[in-house]
Amino acid sequence: MKKILSISLIALGLAAFVGFGAYKIFENASAFEEKANPAKAEKPEDKDSPYATKEEEVREQTGTIGGIEYTLKIPENAEEREIVAIMHKMTHQKVRSQDKWGAIPMMPETVQPVLETIQASSFDHKEELQNIAEKWKKEDFSSIDSDHNYFWTLQGGTVGEAYGIMNKEEEEAFIQNNFKQAE
Repeated sequence: MKKILSISLIALGLAAFVGFGAYKIFENASAFEEKANPAKAEKPEDKDSPYATKEEEVREQTGTIGGIEYTLKIPENAEEREIVAIMHKMTHQKVRSQDKWGAIPMMPETVQPVLETIQASSFDHKEELQNIAEKWKKEDFSSIDSDHNYFWTLQGGTVGEAYGIMNKEEEEAFIQNNFKQAE
């Protein structure tokens, strides 16, 4: 009886040892796979984001873009298409969009002359443009992505539709990377 009990204890100990060893092997393999597969990095918050990772999205959204204008240039007797183009560029510091070309700082010194130009105009889309500019004057940017897409549509956009709004930190990084370089 002692012999059977001893053999049973040895077999039980051996089974526990083999089971623990197998567990450690699988645990290490899983950790290795996580390190080797960066695609499992944090996904962007916005489900419409075209980027694989949050890091890639932030880098692309806040990085330097072409077509930067540091000062507002509204031509005398500006046409609607010129104001739409200016307003579209102003949205780029605040929106998430896969492709951005051109930016004009969004600040009271640029919003006010745009609003005054719209108010003095007889544009076909005067009412909507004026509503947007008045909203911006009040620093209401809660629907800036929709504003962007309105301009984008008026301009016949096919690439670069906005799919969200940058947070304050991302917007500040965009400003630093695009507008602060000229100072």
